Amino acid sequence: MAKAEEEQRFSEKESPGYSGVKTFMGAESVEPEDLNADVDVAAYGVPFDGAVTNKPGTRYGPDALREKTTRFSRSFTSDTKRYNIAMDQSAAYGELEFRDCGDAPVVPNSTEKTFEQVAGFAETVAEKTMPVMLGGDHYLTYPAFVGYANAVEDDVGLIHLDAHEDIGTSDLYGDHYHGSPMTKIAESEYGGFENHAMVGIRGHSRMEVLEVMEEEGLYIDYAHDVHEQGIEECMQGAIEHATDGVDQVYVTIDIDVVDPSYAPGTGTPAPGGITSTDLLKAADMLGACEKVGALDLVEVLPTEDPASVTSLLGANALSRFFESYFYDDVTES
Repeated sequence: MAKAEEEQRFSEKESPGYSGVKTFMGAESVEPEDLNADVDVAAYGVPFDGAVTNKPGTRYGPDALREKTTRFSRSFTSDTKRYNIAMDQSAAYGELEFRDCGDAPVVPNSTEKTFEQVAGFAETVAEKTMPVMLGGDHYLTYPAFVGYANAVEDDVGLIHLDAHEDIGTSDLYGDHYHGSPMTKIAESEYGGFENHAMVGIRGHSRMEVLEVMEEEGLYIDYAHDVHEQGIEECMQGAIEHATDGVDQVYVTIDIDVVDPSYAPGTGTPAPGGITSTDLLKAADMLGACEKVGALDLVEVLPTEDPASVTSLLGANALSRFFESYFYDDVTES
């Protein structure tokens, strides 16, 4: 074999995660309308943080997450399996078809206009494959959920990992900010609190939020429930609640569900959160739920993320979800 041919063969087989263009899971970039039925997952970023109440900068979250996902994908080629010690299974990501649809268009000074843009973008992706939204602030879950629900034209359950319940309204911030998306989702055509499960909630809320939580009978496992009962029991209850009576479930992960000692790079950190191990186990369990059809990961703030540990944790959680979700297709016992 000629030296040039041998070098080409090696480059196609494996490359280091820090090389090349940083797309989601090292995937090919395509426009949403160009997705086809063979694609398993399509990610899109939403570089918007115009709805935050504390530190801005999550607009840079999508690219930070993209960069970290490449370390999980570049060496997982079609003919190279890697063994995941924590999950006791092997995977070759080259057997899956990932695509990166780039960033949804945003209007930096308008949450309402950004909503319209993101909802339409999400719907186009969801009509073709499983959408994964990379935020951005947590307000973006609202348009991403609506876009997905419009595509499947069905009621959609919601599993929500977060430090905050995000069902507030505010005289200062109005109805469209990163503390209100769950209320907006509940008011949407295909949403509702009856299939909404929250895990990891802690900190402080206004008294009217407590009233809503009691009136709606929300399913909530607080952070202290996770500490006392374990993440597996809490996630099992959340999954059972969110999937009851529906065929579609949306998962949203606000990275601040994790204690800031493990995930400091976020805009509204809250002490007392779940551990990084808890999050990864939750991702495993969510991936085993066949009704999950879309997910997002939001509120990664790279400028407050020493050593990029928060974006790395987020990328790891996404990879764990995929390995669990596509287990039959990509693993061997």
